[in-house]
Amino acid sequence: MMKINLILKTLINSNIFVSSCALTLALSSEILLESSNINVCVFVFFACLFTYNFQRIVRIKKGDKHKRKEWTENNLHLIHSLIIIGAIISIYFFIKFNLTTQIIIIFSGFISIVYPFIIRDKPYCKIFAITSVWTISTMLLLISENNLLFNKTTALHLFYRFIFVFVITIPFDLRDLKYDKKNIKTIPTLLGLQKSKFLIFFLLIIMLIISLLMYQYKYLSLNLLIGNGMTFILTSILVSVINEKREDLFFSLWIESLSIFNFLFLI
Repeated sequence: MMKINLILKTLINSNIFVSSCALTLALSSEILLESSNINVCVFVFFACLFTYNFQRIVRIKKGDKHKRKEWTENNLHLIHSLIIIGAIISIYFFIKFNLTTQIIIIFSGFISIVYPFIIRDKPYCKIFAITSVWTISTMLLLISENNLLFNKTTALHLFYRFIFVFVITIPFDLRDLKYDKKNIKTIPTLLGLQKSKFLIFFLLIIMLIISLLMYQYKYLSLNLLIGNGMTFILTSILVSVINEKREDLFFSLWIESLSIFNFLFLI
């Protein structure tokens, strides 16, 4: 049991787990858009691995409070190795992409790099930056690289993905309340716990309505509608039990895993 906990802790703290979640969202996009690209999926995983570990190092060097500061400082060699590996592999696949995809990556990459220096401290910008980059990385890159037609279907899928990422990001702002600086304004600092949960449920209903509309207009099959419905149910259950006493593992494992469960439900 101790070995399992150690492995789990390492996967989470090294950002390998969150990178895997980004990968499964990219794979979900392949199912929804009926188009695949292994290069995009591999890029998403390693770009995420580079970005999150880079941001972690920056925050610690800035002296910011961080729940995983001690673990990171004790495993700097691993973190630095993952940053280097992530950067090298990301660059390798970046060179392979078409020009439009490269421009999109440069734009989202710029947001990711400046995030710990500028964006994170800007009032209410944190969640929109994260949501935008994840939506771009896990779906828009596939649309661009595979030259998919940008129409109502792809637009609705992108909008749905944006809301989904937004929804599963709010709980992390709830978790980070005691770590964020007082000047960092987020949705939970504005609304509080209960109203933030109410907002999540409202957005989940919007997601459900979008799925039903897409099914009605034959943009979504019945199987995929059911998959989205199962994601809706599981997300609602997990959000309903969020409170101030929840440990970091609940968010880092179960809330983060919603991306993985979404993929499993779709397949």
